[in-house]
Amino acid sequence: MSVISGLGTVVATQDGPTPLEFDFVISELTARETIESGTFVQIEQKDELIIGVIQTLRRTNRYFSSTDMIHGSSLGMSVQSIYPSERWDYLIAKVKILGAYKNNMKFRSTKPVLPGSKVLYVKDKILRQFLGIDVDGLKIGKIRQSKIDANINIDRMLQKHLAILSISGGGKSYTTSVVIEEILRRHPSKGRPALVLFDVHGEYGGLKDIENSQYFKEIEIVKVDSENISMALGYMSVSDFSKIFPSMSNPQKRELSMIISSLKYKNEPMTVDSIISKIYETEMNPLVKEALLGWMNQLKSTYLFSNEEKPDLEKSLSPGKLLIIDLASITSLWKKRIILHYFLTRLFELRRNRIIPPVVSFIEEAHQFAPEVEASTTKSIIHTIAREGRKFLCSLVLISQRPVNLSTTALSQCNSHLILRILNPYDLNYIGKTSEGINQETLQMLTSLGVGEGLLVGEAVNYPVFIQIRQKLISAKYDDTSLAEEARRYEKQKINPV
Repeated sequence: MSVISGLGTVVATQDGPTPLEFDFVISELTARETIESGTFVQIEQKDELIIGVIQTLRRTNRYFSSTDMIHGSSLGMSVQSIYPSERWDYLIAKVKILGAYKNNMKFRSTKPVLPGSKVLYVKDKILRQFLGIDVDGLKIGKIRQSKIDANINIDRMLQKHLAILSISGGGKSYTTSVVIEEILRRHPSKGRPALVLFDVHGEYGGLKDIENSQYFKEIEIVKVDSENISMALGYMSVSDFSKIFPSMSNPQKRELSMIISSLKYKNEPMTVDSIISKIYETEMNPLVKEALLGWMNQLKSTYLFSNEEKPDLEKSLSPGKLLIIDLASITSLWKKRIILHYFLTRLFELRRNRIIPPVVSFIEEAHQFAPEVEASTTKSIIHTIAREGRKFLCSLVLISQRPVNLSTTALSQCNSHLILRILNPYDLNYIGKTSEGINQETLQMLTSLGVGEGLLVGEAVNYPVFIQIRQKLISAKYDDTSLAEEARRYEKQKINPV
């Protein structure tokens, strides 16, 4: 793109300029061909810069705005042959003012810009400082309409939690993989949290290839399949059981608490069978006993509980290490919620006691585990970590394709949102209410985003920015699989069985 000294000139309209927005005319040919909505611009005003972002573009031409001229053209006389119409082709850009910049500091803009002011591109150095781009941050892509790398400060993006939102197929898993790659690539001197990924549909198997990649050195990734998961009952309290069985009454909780305390006091193995045996031995109300036995047998049928924890979180988590808990083979949402509740509770307790390093937990299909309306075993612990996790450096990344179904409490505690393509009007309306700094024009732009394009808003950046997500360093075999390709592969296997 050729260098343009000026993009256009601020014009006075009935609605502006105001301290919040202004319009300017783009008449220079190169600018008309290259400038797009989302472009950052500046105006020099006295000893400060007014910086804004183009929200909308409208093209106009005085010679094509008259019905008489168009009618004349239809009679065989083209407008171009009579009038110099090309010279009157120009764009009108509406700019949202983000703020003022002076002495390497940003301020709120309080005065309207002057009509006639020249509009320029923002210099890269100034734009980095203004947006809060961190040279040592996570390089998740490029700032759209600029040459700037989207290096996002890890503390600002993750310490107060992150939400990644998009329609199905909009690039959530791809973007999540890029974020994980960036954290794993960080040099130890910059600080690396431990990572836990709850892979609900088995979409992240390709991350295991990182261990053999030239882009990563001395990276350890542990992937645990559902058949190898075991939850230690000794770490569970009566409160945990009541989350799994919310109809448990106070007398039932009291009896179960006494049984658990008795087993721990006698240092007996804490298993479902040992609890069942103790229930049979203990004198109690027959109805209470019947209910407790029914619930314990339900837990036994899951084959998820024992007196041993697998994976052992204390041994499995270390700085810069990724633990993938693969739940793809489990069809029961109830069982998945039990697993998440157990491991999230353990992670939070271990981190509160500084037994494990700072940890970031990635939760796919977050709306299933912290639904807005429905009761859920996992909702309480997700709310707890969302509210208190930042104090203990226990962070969440909530990934969802249905934001409107995700708990408002959980989403509101995610101080940064990375929003990819969204089409559902209910989801758009919900995002507009829960995401900081998004106006109606920006919401409309979300519907037209391509795969790999996203809007980052909130604590992570000073102002909302559109980002082109970078390519993954590790590609999984299912990343680009199409319906036709998979159908051909299946037919080939049927014709030529191994």
